[in-house]
Amino acid sequence: QSAFNDPGTVMTNPDGSTPGGLIAVEPKVEAGNIDPGTNNSVIVQFRNDSGAEIEFRDVKLFPSSNITAQVISDQCSGGDDDSAALAAGAQCAVVMEVKGLQSGAFRVEVLARHSGRSRLVTATVSGTVETSEDNTVKATDLEITPSPVDFGKLEASRPIIRSVTIRNITSKRIVIADMATEAPIASGFDLKSDCKELVAGASCIASIVWSPVTKGPTSGALVVPYTVFNDSETPELQSVATATLTGDFSPAQSEVAKAFPEAVPGKGLLVASEEEIDFGAGINSQSSITVSLVNIGDASLTISDVELAGSEQGLKIMPSGCTKELVLEPTEACPLTVSWSPSKSGAVIDDVRITHTGARGVMVLPVRGTSTATVNVDAKPIVQTIVEDGTITSGPTPTGEFVVPSPSSVSVQPSYQEFIPPEDAGPPTLDGYTISSLSTRNAIINGPGGSRMVRQGQMVRLSGHIWRVSVTPDGVGLTSGRSKVLLVFDRSLAAPSGVTVDSSSTSTPSNSASSTSTTTTDTSTTQSGTTVDSGTTTGAP
Repeated sequence: QSAFNDPGTVMTNPDGSTPGGLIAVEPKVEAGNIDPGTNNSVIVQFRNDSGAEIEFRDVKLFPSSNITAQVISDQCSGGDDDSAALAAGAQCAVVMEVKGLQSGAFRVEVLARHSGRSRLVTATVSGTVETSEDNTVKATDLEITPSPVDFGKLEASRPIIRSVTIRNITSKRIVIADMATEAPIASGFDLKSDCKELVAGASCIASIVWSPVTKGPTSGALVVPYTVFNDSETPELQSVATATLTGDFSPAQSEVAKAFPEAVPGKGLLVASEEEIDFGAGINSQSSITVSLVNIGDASLTISDVELAGSEQGLKIMPSGCTKELVLEPTEACPLTVSWSPSKSGAVIDDVRITHTGARGVMVLPVRGTSTATVNVDAKPIVQTIVEDGTITSGPTPTGEFVVPSPSSVSVQPSYQEFIPPEDAGPPTLDGYTISSLSTRNAIINGPGGSRMVRQGQMVRLSGHIWRVSVTPDGVGLTSGRSKVLLVFDRSLAAPSGVTVDSSSTSTPSNSASSTSTTTTDTSTTQSGTTVDSGTTTGAP
């Protein structure tokens, strides 16, 4: 608009167009003939035909179906400076890359948005895709992207997967034969693909898994044999497309396995409250330690087995808590109790092995300790429970073993009133009580309060409970309510068969003369000058 003209007068360009903003320098660009599969660069220019700056918005391409087109350089948008505007009268260029797929005429519509008065401007690129005189494809028939296939540097011992795209960039149908990877066996390349046939412009994906065996750089090749068919479905060309495979395996230095592994998604993870079961030093009696096994994973796990590595150390795993086939849900725990009755003096070196279905699958807890004396487990009391029908069920001994009582030790429900402990109190025990002398109907019991003689059917108070005594060939059975404890007699303390035991200090009633008796006994023992023989007890305990 000139200042000397009427404001309502519309000025025109020399070519007769109206200055409305951004225009295409060549509205129709002829690209000529291109070969199938080749890349051709085409330039489209635009000019600011207004009297003010115009900001270039964006460019979109709309190609025909027998080609592909993409913008590789856009100078109109300001290059690196997206905020730059196109000055009045200035020109800019958009460079596109056109690749032919099928023979025939092609067309690309270029649509640009801007801030001028017309807002939109278009340009047309046209041409023809044609084959050469010998009707063969000059360029590559199959395009493999990316090429080369670089797996980079691998430090962890885990496979890497890379996907490649195989595309038919011709106007013919291509049939792919069995593709494969060519590399040394130690390279660890493995191919997974279902690419069989590709029509013009079609593509497929192949996955390459890299699981290296040896460290260091490695290389290989992806080989794709194929056959090109013409329009009459006659094999026209057989060829091979390849892509290079590269990678470098540099594993990190191995570390010592930690006591507990790291969490694995979808797996249980078994940890213990202690990393070691340490009984300490100076052990001279039976000792027990309980640790808690916890599943801190996000899935359940099953304990397959709990066992000791050794068997002659006097160690026992209590048959409760963490047992075989026990299922631990996430955050659940179970107690593992290890009892030690030293069978010899000195240090113990052993391990508890727990196999399970969680991460790593096995847990090892070292067992350590030092004893100064041995513990005789043969005289430990056996805890038994009497159920309502009068039968006796054996319970675990302090050593963790189950002992089935002999028929002679079974007694019916007593007719007198006994102390019946509460249901939740558990059966009473008589730890610390042993038998030092045993006959047919009498016995001498040693306990924390000293020694005492008990007789068959006698009522005694031991450890705060009232017990009925039942003398058996195995020891002394004590019944209190629903519970029964069998004090086992250690036969190693008894005199051998045929040994003469001389009672040198016996007492008789006041109206009888003192005498010294010599008795031959089979199963009697003596203590403090007392002779127990064939149901007859002489003297005071």
